[in-house]
Amino acid sequence: MTQQAPDLFYYEGNQLKIVGIKGTGLSTAENFGIKTRSASTGCWRGYIMRYEIKDNQLFLEGFWVRTQDGITPPIINNTAPLEITREYNPGGLRGLGFRYYYKDVYLKLPFTGSLLLGAKSIESEYVHMGYPSPTSFRTVLKFDFKDGNIINVEDVSEKAEEARLVKGDPKGYNPESDSAEDIKKWVEKRFSLDSEL
Repeated sequence: MTQQAPDLFYYEGNQLKIVGIKGTGLSTAENFGIKTRSASTGCWRGYIMRYEIKDNQLFLEGFWVRTQDGITPPIINNTAPLEITREYNPGGLRGLGFRYYYKDVYLKLPFTGSLLLGAKSIESEYVHMGYPSPTSFRTVLKFDFKDGNIINVEDVSEKAEEARLVKGDPKGYNPESDSAEDIKKWVEKRFSLDSEL
């Protein structure tokens, strides 16, 4: 198993990775009726969403997706998907097996809740399973939203560092034992984005 590619978030010209979600109203490929299939061992769910902040509001900017064979994804917010080919490979993600690329969708999202966003990953904190934890990044920001509007942005990098130094990875570096139950719990935890510091 490989660490999974997280969704991306763009804010003030910076690219961040979504490492924690609490709330409702954040879009996924399935919300548009797209039936996905695994793009690779690094993207079992078959898509990577890209979100962006404009004028303090949250938008779905676009995403990469692999659909079930023979199925072309729909037009979203008047934006048709572009087919990824050897000649057209935006973001260099062809190797992950994506077939389609949405760009400049700019669909405003009604998300209410909090997002933890990471930048500058710490190589020694890499875990070969599921999504990265907030504690595996040097920079961690917490964004709070109400109906898709930013109501608070907080730098929680020191809190993430303190948690890492005191407790290590909150999702665990390994299962507690080799029992099927402990392995199942650990895998579920690694694939969850329900993370807090």
